[in-house]
Amino acid sequence: MGLQATIDDIIQSIDANRQIEEPFSFSVIGMDHPHIFGMVEGLCQAGATLHHVFDRDVKKQEKLLKAYPTAIAAESIEEVLEDSSEMIATSIIPAERAGLGLNVLKHDKHFFSAKAGFTTIEQVKQARKAVESSNKTWAIFYGERLGVESAVLAQHIVEKGLIGRVFQVTGSGPHRLKKETRDDWFFDPEQNGGILTDIGSHQIDQFLIYSGATDAKVLHSKTANYQHPEYGDWEDFGDATLLGNNGATQYVRVDWFTPDGLPTWGDGRTVLFGTDGYIELRKYVDVARSKEKDHLYIVTQTEELYVPVSGRVGKPYFYELLKDCQNGTEQAMSQEHVFRVAELAVEAQNQAVRLNGWEVEK
Repeated sequence: MGLQATIDDIIQSIDANRQIEEPFSFSVIGMDHPHIFGMVEGLCQAGATLHHVFDRDVKKQEKLLKAYPTAIAAESIEEVLEDSSEMIATSIIPAERAGLGLNVLKHDKHFFSAKAGFTTIEQVKQARKAVESSNKTWAIFYGERLGVESAVLAQHIVEKGLIGRVFQVTGSGPHRLKKETRDDWFFDPEQNGGILTDIGSHQIDQFLIYSGATDAKVLHSKTANYQHPEYGDWEDFGDATLLGNNGATQYVRVDWFTPDGLPTWGDGRTVLFGTDGYIELRKYVDVARSKEKDHLYIVTQTEELYVPVSGRVGKPYFYELLKDCQNGTEQAMSQEHVFRVAELAVEAQNQAVRLNGWEVEK
């Protein structure tokens, strides 16, 4: 069987249209980042029902309610915590996510957070203890893998062994700043956790999954504010090098420098280097060639192939997450993976060499 036929078979085996059979309701508390819209959409497409919505900003609350008119506006966090829903989803300010999650578990509900799920190691420790003493799931949406079809397909290709054993993963996560649209908390490291804690967590999640490592250590990391001195300690660049417990390595770089000439928010790319080939993901655009999303390039010992993935794979994570909540399983993502990715991102942030402008801090 040729490479094209093999990948076509893999795509056909991914059932992205499954819906849960038993009813499941969830509510939303906190919409400070727009990631919540993709999270809600994914849960609803997988068969869940949105119940209550609460945000301190009524305009944000109304925007989600307009998209889901059967949902109910809540007047307080307490009203949502006490309702009959089984899960709380949030994209509240990152520094507040852990505290909200602890409160959610106390109310015997599952918790689903946008990344970054935590901004300190102490928060992760508290969350671990809370999960150990409950039967609830604490999930984090690492969307640059779970919400990207080419990334989903890449995982299946790796598991099939088409590029051998993955020994290195490189990830590039540039973002467009659009500073005029950002709230004050975005530029406060105490509130957002820093660039590696935040968008760097996406890359660390991908490294562990694609390489098969169950743990890693941060060998080196750097952060900088190259272009935006008006925001003080805020960072517009970060990178890190990691070593997995299976010998695989990673280099990741993230920034807020996407130029306005690009037709999307960032040219996110991931390259998986294997012993028998490699895969490159051009997730959000193929520069100067296509504005479509989800381009996968694969080279094996016998062939090279371009695979357009958009609309062919879907996002099966949401169905798997809901089933995990219903069955007490960990098919969508292990609880240890959720927490360890967050810890590694914070560790990379905490030990980073800080550059001030173009000078190394002494």
